[in-house]
Amino acid sequence: MAALNATVSAQTTATLEGFQKAVEGIIEQLTALGTTSQDIYLNLLGIMEQISALAEQVASNSACASDIREAIAAIEDALNKLNENVLHHSGGGAHHSGGGSHAHHSGGGSLDLFPSEPTDNGDDALNLTVAVPCGTTMVRLSGPWWGWDPSGGPVGVDNGDGTFTFTFDPAPTENMEYLYTLDGVSYENLVDNAQNAECTDRVDGGRFNTDYFSYANRIWILDSGDQAETYDSCSIDTID
Repeated sequence: MAALNATVSAQTTATLEGFQKAVEGIIEQLTALGTTSQDIYLNLLGIMEQISALAEQVASNSACASDIREAIAAIEDALNKLNENVLHHSGGGAHHSGGGSHAHHSGGGSLDLFPSEPTDNGDDALNLTVAVPCGTTMVRLSGPWWGWDPSGGPVGVDNGDGTFTFTFDPAPTENMEYLYTLDGVSYENLVDNAQNAECTDRVDGGRFNTDYFSYANRIWILDSGDQAETYDSCSIDTID
C-alpha cells in the first residue's frame, strides 16, 4: 500500500482532533445535566473507539484514503446523531451553551480526500484525476487509441491520496473515448451505472457512449478542460 501523503495525514489528524473536542463537549453537557442514559454512554464509548482506531491506522499507515474517508463520515454522522440526542434530553439549552462544544460543529468538518473539482494550472495540458478503490497500485487508461488493451494505455501517477492523475501534454486534439483499468487487468464496468440512470448528465452532455447493454465508455470532449472522476462511477467535475 502506498504511503499516505503528508496532506491527507495532516487533514485526518486535524479532523480527529476536532472530533475528540466534540466528544469532550458532549461529556461536559452530560455532566451539566447530571444524568445520562446507557445508550448515550455506549454511543460515546463507540465513537471514542472509532476515533482511536482510525488514529492508530493513520499513524501506522495501515489505512488507505478511501477507508479513511468512509470512517470520517461514519464518525461525523455518529457524533451529529449523538449530539441531537443530548440536545433532546437537555431541552435544547445545551445548543446555546457557548457554542463550539457540541458535535454538530465538531471542528473537524468533512475531510475532502478526493478532489471535488479538478485543478487547472493554466497550461495547455489535459489532466484526468481519478479516485480509486483502496489497495489500488496502478491505474491505466484504455480505449480506441490503445486498441482497448487493458495493459496498453498510459499509467497514471499515484498522488498518494487515493487518486491517480493522467497528464496529456499537449492535450488531445480530438475527442477521446476511454475507460480506466486497475492494475492492468480489469476494465471498470459502467453498464450497470448507465442502466440505473446514473450517467444521464454525461450522456446528455456528449461525455458518454453506451448502448446500455454491452458497453459504456467515458468521453473527454475536445477543449472541455481538466476532469476529476471516480472509478466505476459516472460522477465528474470539469474546468471548461
